[in-house]
Amino acid sequence: MRIGFLGLAHSHPFTDAGVARSLGVDDIVVWSDEPERLARFRGDHPCRVVDSPAALLAARPDVVVVTMRPAAAPEAVRRVLAAGIPCFGNKLLAVDERGLDTLDAAVAQAPDRFLTTSVLRFSPAVAELSARVAPGDVLAARAEVAHDIGAFLAPERAWQDDPATGGGTLLSVGLHGIELLDAVLRPQTGFSPVAALGAARVHDTASEDVGVLLLRGPDGLPATVEVVGVGPGERYAVTLHTSSGRAEAVLEGADPREALGYRGTMRAVLRMAAGASSEVDWTRSRAVLHAAIRSARTARS
Repeated sequence: MRIGFLGLAHSHPFTDAGVARSLGVDDIVVWSDEPERLARFRGDHPCRVVDSPAALLAARPDVVVVTMRPAAAPEAVRRVLAAGIPCFGNKLLAVDERGLDTLDAAVAQAPDRFLTTSVLRFSPAVAELSARVAPGDVLAARAEVAHDIGAFLAPERAWQDDPATGGGTLLSVGLHGIELLDAVLRPQTGFSPVAALGAARVHDTASEDVGVLLLRGPDGLPATVEVVGVGPGERYAVTLHTSSGRAEAVLEGADPREALGYRGTMRAVLRMAAGASSEVDWTRSRAVLHAAIRSARTARS
């Protein structure tokens, strides 16, 4: 199976390629307009480098992983799907409603051949919690996402810290928390932002390094996302409060790529490459992204 990487804008394609290779993919083709990142990718993974997005599509990969900066991502997705190739879009693909509308139009060509998700959705712990607790029994829910944003402040990735180009912390990190809630609670109409608060407490950031999002779920369910972009280590967790007690999923394990959902996500991507439909409906992914965009805007207004 041949997998194409269109862009290397952030860290995920480096991990994606390693996971794909561990799952048996031995043919990787890549294009990037960032020479230093491309050189690092080539050093990490055997691959064939092409000189344009058109050349990558001409190589006829079985699936393309798009990891472009948000301003360029919708057009990249459009070109991949127009070529009849399944597409996985690494988050974040839009930072505002205009970008989301453009992405919407691109995906409309073949929504069943397009997947975009936080890898956390495919964590075994998330699947176990979702199966164990009925959404209708949940009284309140909380997602925790702790990931130091120091890497976003390095010159080559500072665009991620800028709300206008990369969404900033509340959007790019908070998005993962909303995805966790969506994966566990499976609301038919998504989550509606109610309030949000962000602050820069430690880092010299253009956005924020901590924050809280308050959302309304089905039947008025209160749900919160706690975003902590400061400190060593990472933590991803979901807590559900029910009338009979508390149920929790903490995404941890001896193999982080399995525990955090990287392997599960790539398995879904490869199944799509083999002909299956996307395992996360675009309407769900769009609702998650829209809620994150609106929450970040609320905090900053």
